[in-house]
Amino acid sequence: MEKKRRKFTQCPNCGYTFEEVNNYCPNCGQENHDLNVPVKHLVEEFLEGTMHYDAKFWVTLKYLLFKPGLLTEKFNIGQRASYVPPFRLYVFISLVFFFMLAISPNTMNVGLNRTDALENMDPEEKAAVARLDSVRAQVGNEVGVEQEGILAMLEKADKAKTNPKLLRDKLIKNTSFLMFLLMPLFGYLLYLFYRKLRRNYVEHLMFSIHMHSFFFILFTVYLALKFFLPEGVDIFWVVVLITAVYTYLAMQRVYKQTYLQTLLKFIPVSFIYIICLGVALFGNVVVSILLS
Repeated sequence: MEKKRRKFTQCPNCGYTFEEVNNYCPNCGQENHDLNVPVKHLVEEFLEGTMHYDAKFWVTLKYLLFKPGLLTEKFNIGQRASYVPPFRLYVFISLVFFFMLAISPNTMNVGLNRTDALENMDPEEKAAVARLDSVRAQVGNEVGVEQEGILAMLEKADKAKTNPKLLRDKLIKNTSFLMFLLMPLFGYLLYLFYRKLRRNYVEHLMFSIHMHSFFFILFTVYLALKFFLPEGVDIFWVVVLITAVYTYLAMQRVYKQTYLQTLLKFIPVSFIYIICLGVALFGNVVVSILLS
């Protein structure tokens, strides 16, 4: 939707004389739009722009959720103005997801305070913990220099237990950055497996962005449901199944191959990505402990 402009005849910033077609000053770049108007007009403009963006967002969300691969397909053929740009969509959805992750119970639970844990133990468990601490102390006195790094990490882990909130916050922060790095990796895997199609990497990257946006929405719903589900009831594997089916259908739509060809690419791409994700998350835990 084209913006309604109240144009100047001369740029108030640099004095350049505008032509009718100039929406921005060719000399200094300032927008050719007069904002010195009653507040009512500014409010009308804001609402008009917001409603237009909301319309784009809801259409984009509908296609993302219920039409696997359609947004990527439309982006690749140049139909982009009617939908929220992929990066902007990802940033907004990921912010909602990590906010939900931060407030959800029993997610990234890194343990209780050591004192609280001991208070909840029976005498036999307390004795076992005491023996373990004694063995660790003895080992610490006997090891050489090469084991000092391991002991240092164990000490860091003990300290992290005394402040689980700090460690949890670091895990969430690092995970958000980690997932942002994994997006181009997933796109590159698609680029390798579909290289015979001779598509630009950007097309695979857009597919990856839309896929991760869907994942975040799905897991946001999952985290929200955990507030209401009875204790002991978990639908994690249902979420994983939906993710797998959605990814397969999206790949089939975007890359236009047979169901069997898509399956033969879906399996190795998913397997490699899951391994990379697992290694990255494990590394995230180690780094977060060391930095906490």
